[in-house]
Amino acid sequence: MEKEKDRPIPPLRGDVEPVPVDAEGRKMFALHDPEGIARRTVALSPAGMALATIFDGRHTAEDIRTFLRERMKVELTLEQILSIALELEKEDLLETEKVLLARKRILDEFLQNPVRKATLAGSGYPEKPSELSALFAKLMVEDARGPKKPVPEKPTRKAPPVGLVAPHIDFERGGPVYAWSYQALSECPPPDLVVALGVAHASPDSPWTLTRKDYDTPYGPMKTSPELYRDFKDLLWYDPAADEWVHRREHSLEFQALWLKSLWGEKAPPWLPVLVSSFERFCTDKAPSSIETVEKALSALGTRLAKRAKKGRIMILAGVDLAHVGPKFGDELELTPELRKKIEAEDRATLAKALALDADGFYLSGSGDGAWRHLCGLSALYTAVRWMKALGAQPGTLLGYAQGDDPQGGVVSFASAYFPTKLDA
Repeated sequence: MEKEKDRPIPPLRGDVEPVPVDAEGRKMFALHDPEGIARRTVALSPAGMALATIFDGRHTAEDIRTFLRERMKVELTLEQILSIALELEKEDLLETEKVLLARKRILDEFLQNPVRKATLAGSGYPEKPSELSALFAKLMVEDARGPKKPVPEKPTRKAPPVGLVAPHIDFERGGPVYAWSYQALSECPPPDLVVALGVAHASPDSPWTLTRKDYDTPYGPMKTSPELYRDFKDLLWYDPAADEWVHRREHSLEFQALWLKSLWGEKAPPWLPVLVSSFERFCTDKAPSSIETVEKALSALGTRLAKRAKKGRIMILAGVDLAHVGPKFGDELELTPELRKKIEAEDRATLAKALALDADGFYLSGSGDGAWRHLCGLSALYTAVRWMKALGAQPGTLLGYAQGDDPQGGVVSFASAYFPTKLDA
């Protein structure tokens, strides 16, 4: 450790997520690596977690010990500080040259692969098709919070919906609300094309990030439409694949691909997966339609979709969650039953605008009042409503709504909705 004490300690990786866990009665933080670089999960005590957040790449262990003693009135030895630092570095949880090289290798592999791998198979959901299908059937039929209806043997509706809204939260918390969306969809014949809009949680510069890669699932790949990709590319003012890397780890459309393939298997239509960044960066108190470049693209793409829909039915699918409130999301709020009721009341008022196909009203309702609910699906659902309306959707029906607790302290809300065609309205 002699040479280690004289070099700055590399910073804790900014993408590492500390998840509170209970370890034999002790509160700990398990460091989750969303990039998949770390070889195993490391758990830190609250004190160890607090220490790790001080690592910034500029200060040595001695600097940190002095800071803790003089500013925080905490006494730690160099050995204690270095022990945690070296353990995190060994497990690739600090920003080092080794991690940078690993990140580049992973990104290069992703960009060269024609398939977007199912990154959460085996961890976020069962990897075996039979087990995954059993889970979906249970959520549809057995869970009291779901529709309690099975997938019909054949479609009972005349046409697929123009629009469908489903959550993108994990199945443990949001499964029954997913079931409301996809049970309703199971009653329909498949559309000819699906435009799937998910949330780009990394929020890159591109408003809409596209990929030509097929999304892999335990049931086989959800094929991407090269023709629809070209349509979109021709009408955008930037390269829609410039930020394609966000598709690699983003779960919001991976979960939708699973449900679509589970319903239709080899008959699943091609889709275009689109991850939507946050519009709130440049329009907090006005609708995106007021931004010239965004409005021009939204309108042109809606017109192109409407033209293509004359040759085959198109469904707009939004994989979105709603409110994110609580300490995990930067709020100093106590999550009381009254606060949960307030969140639901405002969520439902905001959703009413979307169901009425009032895109601007929906956006302003979600971004108003300081955007205190932090609606993560605001921009994606705004885009979806615009294109649903361009395709002639009828006003939607809210199928389900629920809230789930975040393990790091907070509440997340989500909903399902169905927007019919004139045939089924």
